Amino acid sequence: MESEAPQSASVEPNNRIAIISLYAGAGGLDLGFRLEGFDAVIAIDNNQAAVDSYNLNDPNHVAQVGDLSKLKDEEIIALIRKACGERIPRGVIGGPPCQGVSSSNVHKKGHDKRKKALLRYARIVKALTDVFKLDFFVFENVVGLKSKKHRRYFRKIVKALEEAGFSLFEQELDAKDFDVAQKRRRVFIVGINRNLFSGIRFAFPAALGTKKTVRNVIGNLSAPVFFQRSFRPEDIPHHRNHWAMNPRSPKFTNPGNGTGRSFRKLDWDEPSATVAYGHREMHIHPTGTRRVSVYEGMLLQGFPPGYQLAGNFSEQVDQVSNAVPPPLARAIAVAIKTVLYERIANIQKELLAWFEQNERQFPWRQTSDPYKILIAEKLLQQTAVSEKVVSAYQMIVERHPTVRALARASGQDLEPFIQPLGFNYRARELPVLAKTLVKQERGRIPRDLKSLLSLPGIGDYSARAILSFAHNSDVPIVDTNIARLLYRLFGLQEALPSNPARSTKLNTLAARLLPLGKSRKFNLAALDLCASICKARQPQCTKCPIQAACCYGQKASRSNSSASSGATAR
Repeated sequence: MESEAPQSASVEPNNRIAIISLYAGAGGLDLGFRLEGFDAVIAIDNNQAAVDSYNLNDPNHVAQVGDLSKLKDEEIIALIRKACGERIPRGVIGGPPCQGVSSSNVHKKGHDKRKKALLRYARIVKALTDVFKLDFFVFENVVGLKSKKHRRYFRKIVKALEEAGFSLFEQELDAKDFDVAQKRRRVFIVGINRNLFSGIRFAFPAALGTKKTVRNVIGNLSAPVFFQRSFRPEDIPHHRNHWAMNPRSPKFTNPGNGTGRSFRKLDWDEPSATVAYGHREMHIHPTGTRRVSVYEGMLLQGFPPGYQLAGNFSEQVDQVSNAVPPPLARAIAVAIKTVLYERIANIQKELLAWFEQNERQFPWRQTSDPYKILIAEKLLQQTAVSEKVVSAYQMIVERHPTVRALARASGQDLEPFIQPLGFNYRARELPVLAKTLVKQERGRIPRDLKSLLSLPGIGDYSARAILSFAHNSDVPIVDTNIARLLYRLFGLQEALPSNPARSTKLNTLAARLLPLGKSRKFNLAALDLCASICKARQPQCTKCPIQAACCYGQKASRSNSSASSGATAR
């Protein structure tokens, strides 16, 4: 039996998607994702100043201090459960500390302990996926991780992420290609849950084709104030982070003498060099008379003007150096939303629209009475819908209109109605089920899954169907037909389980498709689609309203297109 997974409707109120942020820093990566509809329900970092900065800008104040190198997996999971409440996280994002592999670290040690954070991230992702069945993760780091010196360690990280159950997509991206006034190359690995979405291919965002320069971003700023230990944020005009180190070096009075990595002067009409400052050695302002301020560094990183950093001067410099440019993060978020959640949203929209015009009509669909729906589901067990089923349903609910009335019946009373359907055991099961309901539930049909499953003759599918069709509860339903639909939609390749209704994987995937508050309509629409179009044999893909989002349907479309082209050529 598979481990139980959290199951709920695919999106939450206001279409927000819950995620987990690890090694969150000041929140640059998270900001990009938040702007595209992703909410970090918890953000963990071991630096107090970074956590303070995150919460200073996040309306939900979800960041907290935690050392991920020391916290055990079960402790991290407990923190997440407490922070999530009823929300279910769909992904993990994070950029583990990179100093151990960064090319800017000129004092690397052969076995730098800081590298361990990279592999720790991969192992946390696996632990969280085992519990929350995550859809995706995002891993960001320096390109030095892929250098010859660190190649073996990089492969080790990749292997751990693959073993966590993800299809991996990796690419180097430069922030300057995404509306950021900075040259900043970073490696990104995006993982898509292989168990749920094996047929989905992630595509990284394309460069925008525009160039933002230093002048575009900081050309009109007033001069900063220079550092004083006594300064409070409110003492700094224009912006609390618009302060810079005092230009005491003789090089500032004769800018032509300034050379070397620690005295790199920016060009007004080019993007900034990589924002990665050490020992307060921020880049030299294009005027050559001072270093850029922390605030200018933030703008060069792509932070919005209203963003603020907490901490002392050195802590602010570290935060801006370690940040992921929000516009680049946002581009990654858009790509993930497109391949997963917009795809799902389109399936929901198109299938529900099709259902409005193509719904099949049965008497049990004209009611929300849980008793009548229970009778229908029992009659439909191992039986295709037909006029015989309709007739049996109508006779039973007419002669035994309540649970208590059915409890007084015998199997012999019901056998004449059920015998034409086959599987006569149902004639004996229904009175037993009714008697149990009278004894345990005072004749009422339970409204929770656990209680329904405890009833004799009620299995996983029937229990979920009663919750969905009678109460519109946000629960998925999976039978053999729905399982086939899921396999085709998401390109699943493994053999169909013998009992799809009990498959945690398929119920989790069906839950991803379910639109919040529309369980009844959507589940019925899926059943009707399977009955009329997505049949076991000879599916009519060209008539399917969701062909454009279906892996199987797209393959069929390409095959038809190739066949048509071939016919034309002859």
